Amino acid sequence: MIISQTYLRIPQEELVISPGESAARLMAERGYTSPLISECERELRSHVSCAFCAIRVKAEYPAEDEIDLGFVSCKSHDLYRNLLGSREAFVFAVTLGIEVDRLILKLSRLSPARHFITDALASAMAEAACDRTDNILSSGLICRPRFSPGYGDLPLSLQPEVIRATGADRRLGITLSSSLLMTPKKSVTAIKGIIK
Repeated sequence: MIISQTYLRIPQEELVISPGESAARLMAERGYTSPLISECERELRSHVSCAFCAIRVKAEYPAEDEIDLGFVSCKSHDLYRNLLGSREAFVFAVTLGIEVDRLILKLSRLSPARHFITDALASAMAEAACDRTDNILSSGLICRPRFSPGYGDLPLSLQPEVIRATGADRRLGITLSSSLLMTPKKSVTAIKGIIK
């Protein structure tokens, strides 16, 4: 049962890339910077069109390791443990938009260095978009950490139901390949338990 739905655009200036996340993605030391990295980040930000769709649903547990979110039921020990104590959950999809994919594709033909840096920064920015979505959704609530299809034993086969239920196909333009990978590529889906 869907309790509420949310659709919101997130201005790119609200996407704060974690230094640790960017360092890991760039395979560099934490705090490392260069003029080229700064240039790539500026160009990336000019192509970002970040938005998210979310639904708030009842979470029920018919049996151990079984979760029923109304729009989908699944068996997952890892998600079951993650949602422990949650009677409701947020399910969301967030994307940086298709223009980021186009920029990364263009750079793959023009500059290996800019392509690598921009792709790494975009991945770090997608995490920042998840963090911002988390903060918006969980304002005033106590929530569990987010958990995405493909983590642990939670199958990617949940993706079509998550995309449909959140409206991410219509509102965000997210599509799935035959291997269940998302386009735009810098997109994330997640489930986040609400404790109270």
